[in-house]
Amino acid sequence: MGTNRLVHLLDQWSIGGGPLYRALGDRILHLIAEGSLRAGERLPPERGLAAALGVSRGTVVRSYDALAEVGAVRRVQGSGTTIEGTRWSGVADRDGFVGEELWESQRASIDLLKAVPRMLPSVGELVTSIDLTDHVDDLDEAEPLGWWRLRERIADLHTRQELPTSPHQILVTSGAQQAISLTISAMVKPGDVVLGEECTWPGLVDSVLQVGARFEPVLLDGNGIVIDDLAAKLARYRPSLIALNPQHQNPTGTRLPEHRVAAIAELVRRHRIPVIEDRVTADLGFDRRLRPAIDQFDTGGYGLTAGSICKVAWPGLRVGWIRGDAQVVNQLRSHKAVADMHTPALSQLLGIAIVDRYEEFVEERLEQTRALADIALDALRADLDGWTSTPLRGGLCLWATLPDNASATAFAQHAARHGVSVASGRSFDARDIDGPNVRIPFTASASVLSEGMRRLATAWRTFDGAPVGSDVI
Repeated sequence: MGTNRLVHLLDQWSIGGGPLYRALGDRILHLIAEGSLRAGERLPPERGLAAALGVSRGTVVRSYDALAEVGAVRRVQGSGTTIEGTRWSGVADRDGFVGEELWESQRASIDLLKAVPRMLPSVGELVTSIDLTDHVDDLDEAEPLGWWRLRERIADLHTRQELPTSPHQILVTSGAQQAISLTISAMVKPGDVVLGEECTWPGLVDSVLQVGARFEPVLLDGNGIVIDDLAAKLARYRPSLIALNPQHQNPTGTRLPEHRVAAIAELVRRHRIPVIEDRVTADLGFDRRLRPAIDQFDTGGYGLTAGSICKVAWPGLRVGWIRGDAQVVNQLRSHKAVADMHTPALSQLLGIAIVDRYEEFVEERLEQTRALADIALDALRADLDGWTSTPLRGGLCLWATLPDNASATAFAQHAARHGVSVASGRSFDARDIDGPNVRIPFTASASVLSEGMRRLATAWRTFDGAPVGSDVI
């Protein structure tokens, strides 16, 4: 097994107290028990794994030795350490190998992993104010495309944003993730290629892999996707789909200039390859400048847009949509019906009320996120010596860069031992390459975010990890 894969599987293994070798052993036992590590697989050499995790070689040696004592692995000098399987079942009750402690200890950690904003207070008030007796007839509607009234409201929203839209062009989904997954399931076959940003939301890559297709990354620079590289890979791979998140991109925060948006539309039209644009944070620019959607330019009918009210109003609501050519939307209808029949009625009911006041909720969310972004930026500048970040123009995340090309994967493991969980850029890299980047969402409460940044600073002062590109990674 490669070091990279095991580090990914280990995730936040070191959260909590106790000796590190025990925590590492517990996590490996858990991975064996759930089937992520199988009998016969060889674990990475101690030195390489230690460097990747930012711990001493002795920590890994003691962990491997303890695993061997309970029969979970076999260690042969000169041949390495090999998984034995699950004949050790029941040993988790023994001292130092209680897998459940990994889950218990995470409760004591500050979570800076999830870019999931809290429900806006005014949305909570709206939820409690709706009288369901006024909507009894609507609640029985079970159309896979979604309620006509909600589709009208969403179409009006796009039209107000200078993308003229008919309700026939809207399919309501359970969040933007489902919109993207439905599009992939309908348009991509096993063995096909999908193009997207080299750093992207893992849910996109997972959806591509789930249908047996291949994800090919396109280069990013400080302004977003590199058009020349996209053009070259369109010609080389002839993909079935392009999937992009160009505005306040997750995780890098880049915002694609209008001339590049127009260039993507021209390539889509010329090659006749569909593109789906994820615009869930497009409205969350701190300057309130709404960059145009790809489909505002002439895509020849090949443009699709995934939208959502979740990031603006309330992630728990799970209301998203696909906007596209009416014929394409009707083709997607059967895929939605197979996935879950239709979006829940109560979510659609609340969705109508929220879309009617959408601009109001955007302003409320921006007031909240601007203040939280200031907390994260101020802490980075004052307490995280040498760290830099991409220009923060909006969205929900700060994309920070560690100095001296330090390993962000090793630092994330080190930070976990200081009580803060944070994702390295590797979690979003389609090539599974380590780098010096860390994603910091500013979606927690002010007090939690402040404490999380304080713990990151404490961890940074004691970090001495391997540089990116080390031959042991």
